[in-house]
Amino acid sequence: MADDVDDQDMSFAEGETDQAAAPKPKGAGPGILKILMVVGIALGAVILIVTVVVVTVGIMNKQQKPMAAVPVTESYQVATPIFAYSTNIGEIRAKTKDKEPASVLVKINLGFEENDKVGPEELQKRMLQVRDKLRNFFSMKYAADLLPEQEVTLKAELREELNHILAEPAIKEVLFEELTVVQM
Repeated sequence: MADDVDDQDMSFAEGETDQAAAPKPKGAGPGILKILMVVGIALGAVILIVTVVVVTVGIMNKQQKPMAAVPVTESYQVATPIFAYSTNIGEIRAKTKDKEPASVLVKINLGFEENDKVGPEELQKRMLQVRDKLRNFFSMKYAADLLPEQEVTLKAELREELNHILAEPAIKEVLFEELTVVQM
């Protein structure tokens, strides 16, 4: 009889069998899956946006002209250094290289470092060579090359030419006290 009671206690109703058979999910459950899905979608969107921006910037940079370096000229210097000048060169007279030559009259001063004693002494010893080089320099130019717009270039060329005469390049600056070009 005891067996009969146990069988009766264990009998289930039809609805109870389905509920008892389904186990409860273990772990985090569907909430974590939703969070992971949202994070994955957001991460995918960020990667897509970054890729589009990189490609767009690359295309835009190819279409633009490259940025040129800003030239450094005397106008960008804070202050011009103070030099000791040699003013004993005198006047140089020459004729230009033009078909109808122009007459050139120039008086030049050369700047050296203030504490440089060797450069000015050597210049004085080579004064005849310097005067000849200056006369020759202006004789090889056209009148158009001696315009005020060309003065910066002329000074740089003269400094290079005169420094080649000296044992060490000591001339730091060339100044025109007078530069006159007269068409005949």
